[in-house]
Amino acid sequence: MLLIVTNIDAHGSQFAEVSDKKATDLAEVVQSVKDADVIFIGEVHDNPQHHKAQIDILRSLHTSKSTVAIGLEMFTTEDQHQLDDWIGAKIDEETFQPIFSRNWSYGWQLYRDLFIFARDNHIPLIALNTPKAVIARVVAQGSSAQQASEMPPKMSWSLNESQAYYMRTIARQVFGNTPPDKLVVRLCEAQALRNNWMAWNVAKYKNKREADIVVVLAGTWHAVKNGVPERLSTYEQLTYKVILPELPEFKLENATVKEADYLITR
Repeated sequence: MLLIVTNIDAHGSQFAEVSDKKATDLAEVVQSVKDADVIFIGEVHDNPQHHKAQIDILRSLHTSKSTVAIGLEMFTTEDQHQLDDWIGAKIDEETFQPIFSRNWSYGWQLYRDLFIFARDNHIPLIALNTPKAVIARVVAQGSSAQQASEMPPKMSWSLNESQAYYMRTIARQVFGNTPPDKLVVRLCEAQALRNNWMAWNVAKYKNKREADIVVVLAGTWHAVKNGVPERLSTYEQLTYKVILPELPEFKLENATVKEADYLITR
């Protein structure tokens, strides 16, 4: 089963179940999702509260009888060996920080506690994201110029309308109210590629049966049900739940179970 979760603040997170809009707590959320195959933890990348929540959920899962692995949007698949070396204590923090920065533009301190927790508890880390060179080619040339052999199997370049609307919003923020149509199309294709790539890598790892649960840490627009989760069934039959931080796009009063099963409300 697949799950998507997010964050808590210094005084403890509060949650709500989307289906009935009722408040719940971390223990109840973890109890309800602990049998999932995959847990996606949605985040706003620069929000420290979300990262604290991720660790709290991981700690709760780690103390259960389930074995856990952590999938990371923050690392591209070509650097999987670096994550293996980190978990195996073959490289120290000073050596690992530049590797992290090469993969991810957000600060090390936001993620440091997570990586230390994983290393100290020997929790496998899985690089999920598309290599940057591949994404750059899609943005520059479009999907029609890409070789099928470089793409995930059963690749779909189409985005559902919710995801496409988000990408158009991003394009307007960067390029003004009338971004070039070609650019919007290519940004949508890049988003579709990332969603497929991450789903494919989650499915491959789960197929090896090396962990009961894969906890995927990813941005909200990948973690939402119409992002990576809906692509999972293309590669493997994995059940899922979704927990997202409450954001302007996902307010408790208007969120639906088509987007998430739980919201972090504080």
